[in-house]
Amino acid sequence: MDRERRWMMAAMLVASMVGGAAANVLLPAPLAAQGGDVVTAPQVNLVDSGGRLRAVLSGEDERGQTSLTFYGPDGTARGVLGLEADGSPALRFTDPAGAVQLSARVGGSDASVTVGDEAARSAVFGSLGGTPVVALSHAGQARLQLELGTGGQPSLNLQGEPTLNLLGAPGQRAINLSVDADGAPFLSLYDGAGAPRVLLGAVQGTAVVNLGDGARPRRVLGVTAEGEGSLGFYDAGGTLVRLEGAEPAP
Repeated sequence: MDRERRWMMAAMLVASMVGGAAANVLLPAPLAAQGGDVVTAPQVNLVDSGGRLRAVLSGEDERGQTSLTFYGPDGTARGVLGLEADGSPALRFTDPAGAVQLSARVGGSDASVTVGDEAARSAVFGSLGGTPVVALSHAGQARLQLELGTGGQPSLNLQGEPTLNLLGAPGQRAINLSVDADGAPFLSLYDGAGAPRVLLGAVQGTAVVNLGDGARPRRVLGVTAEGEGSLGFYDAGGTLVRLEGAEPAP
């Protein structure tokens, strides 16, 4: 949005406006017993009254995790709670076919929960770098992303900006809707290459529409709170070549 807001400010200046787990891998070193009631083992299997395996507590499973894995009556793994090799906690629940339908992970200061089959349709709820994020995906590709943070502009350090992105099939942003720290709303439309082509905004009572070539504005339409309108024409270099309506500000 930084470039688009520069468009906005340019327009306002011109028009006088403002802008699993059953592994038998031993631990690399034996654990020292801490008392007579302590059991030390690389793996503990839990079975039901019929002798069927229902859970496995493993010091290091086939994934390299320290894990507790739960099994259904048919012997399929349905849930895993564990620690990744790097110490990050993780949780996974699967459907009868073995597809993960709910997972959660904490990595450093980032945390996320994924609901649904990631290979089909899923939703991700998380906090990434201190920014709350909600994403909806299809076939592993995010199609919608909602965040509350800096509005995609970390350099501006504007906290609390809600931003909604609608993404194209390749994951390219197509539509962006945001509200800045001052409460000004912005709507941006992008072409297939991800270049901004249309920007609409309302800042301090001024409505502005920018039509661009993907790099800079070419037509800028604005209407002030007093009803004064202007239409600016720009060349490929971003220079104003004609202004109709309001006179430029000093």
